[in-house]
Amino acid sequence: MPNSLIIFLFILGLISIYLICSMVKKKKMLVSHAIVWNILVILIMIASFSTNGLKKVATFIGIEEVSNLIFFIGFIVLLVLNMILTVNISKQKRITIALVQELALTNKRLENKNDPSDKKTNC
Repeated sequence: MPNSLIIFLFILGLISIYLICSMVKKKKMLVSHAIVWNILVILIMIASFSTNGLKKVATFIGIEEVSNLIFFIGFIVLLVLNMILTVNISKQKRITIALVQELALTNKRLENKNDPSDKKTNC
């Protein structure tokens, strides 16, 4: 890999880390998600420096080209992130349903408490 490409990937990685940290600071991204993205960026930066290591890993796994290994790793990472986000969405949906039900019950109690026509009169 040419040195100019390695330097470009390193600078791009630094910019990505800066942008991710600024999103966390502005509360546009959760810290837990930022940690995952920063780890991925750091791994990409390390991988850009060790092309021989990537070749060894590719041949060990049985992949002929390093570019195919990178696409494969990217695909696996995206699948894992998709699964994590799906679990988070499911958890948030359960919490939202519970909160809506609790709010509806609270509103019903307040309506029953404040409705004077609903009171029973003794005859």
